[in-house]
Amino acid sequence: MNLFYNICSNIFYLLHEMAPYLLLGFAAAGLLSVLVSKEQIEDKLGSSNFTSCLKAVLYGIPLPLCSCGVIPVGASLKQHGASRGSIVSFLTTTPQTGVDSLWVTYGMLGAPILIFKLIVALLSGLFAGVLTNLFDDKTQESNNVDCHKECCNSEKSGLMQRAFTYGFKTLPRDIVEPLLVGLILAGFIGLLAQDNFSPLVDSIKDYSSLTKILIIMIISIPLYVCATASIPIALMIITLFGSPGAAIALLIAGPATNVSTITTCIKMIGKKSTIIYVCSIFMFALFSGVIADNLAFIQNSIPMESFHKAAHNHMELSWFSHLCVFALLGVLGFCLIDNKKIEIKSESKKIIIEGMTCSHCESNVEKYLSALKGINSVQANHQTGEVVLEGTDYDHSKITEIIESLNYKVVSI
Repeated sequence: MNLFYNICSNIFYLLHEMAPYLLLGFAAAGLLSVLVSKEQIEDKLGSSNFTSCLKAVLYGIPLPLCSCGVIPVGASLKQHGASRGSIVSFLTTTPQTGVDSLWVTYGMLGAPILIFKLIVALLSGLFAGVLTNLFDDKTQESNNVDCHKECCNSEKSGLMQRAFTYGFKTLPRDIVEPLLVGLILAGFIGLLAQDNFSPLVDSIKDYSSLTKILIIMIISIPLYVCATASIPIALMIITLFGSPGAAIALLIAGPATNVSTITTCIKMIGKKSTIIYVCSIFMFALFSGVIADNLAFIQNSIPMESFHKAAHNHMELSWFSHLCVFALLGVLGFCLIDNKKIEIKSESKKIIIEGMTCSHCESNVEKYLSALKGINSVQANHQTGEVVLEGTDYDHSKITEIIESLNYKVVSI
């Protein structure tokens, strides 16, 4: 019982640390979603040069997309003729950042680590993109599908309503499960702060910086963890094991890769570009981790005793912090119980596909199928894999072609 209480206490402290910044990040992401559309991004990334890679990185840094959520956007860039290098730059940088995770990074880990993280995200994206243009510069094929801005149609609702819906419903629904898993995992790691675990913690502290970084990277590269969910785990690594470098490696390698993303990228951009993408992330995570462990301003940026004090209930929490925690739990709780329901009519056509992982996947499928002549409406649900079409006299063969061009698999049609 005491073990369960300590885990809950650790999670409660972490929620207080991240809730204000995460709510602010949700609001900023909502505004960003209506002010910058995917079509605006796609129009800028067609050339196989340094400028396109730089634009891809700068567009990708604020976008709140995880390593799975970035795949449909990458597929959309490919469909619109973006260069392979700019796509790799976008895939490399975007999952590492996101306006929501940037706010939480600042609140929990401090400005020095935030700045360092941004620099690494920028340089790794540029490096991977330029390298791809040099060694794998095959021209991307475009399907020339007309774009219908279904997800950003201002006629459906006002700008602020769309921003609020995306920021406090769509985005949280995409990250709620990995975020909760990350918090629970961080709560378990926080148990090591107790005195009876001090010999184990001390032995891990004695490992070399490179060893700690490599262990974290081996664990984090194949696993799915979003940029925001990785932050409380990074805080535990820093405060318990005294290794900002290992935490930096987690913040870079964890969100930017996972097995599903890597296998999908092989199909989308080819083996050579995927190898460049993965190796670039591995190299930058390793080098930046080693550098971070040797920079004094990084080492001193976080009060190393902060978590230990919180674990022993010596930290006073404000009423505002409590209010933010309840608001955040309300948002996340609503997302957990708010299951998307698809309306199926007698004349509807139902398709089952594999590969959709988030709301961005849903919007991509809906947008491209809606552009098909004869289709009046499309509903997609990534949780069930269902896609329901309404329309007449449309080309059935085109449906499979469009879905597979977005790197999803048609199971039944």
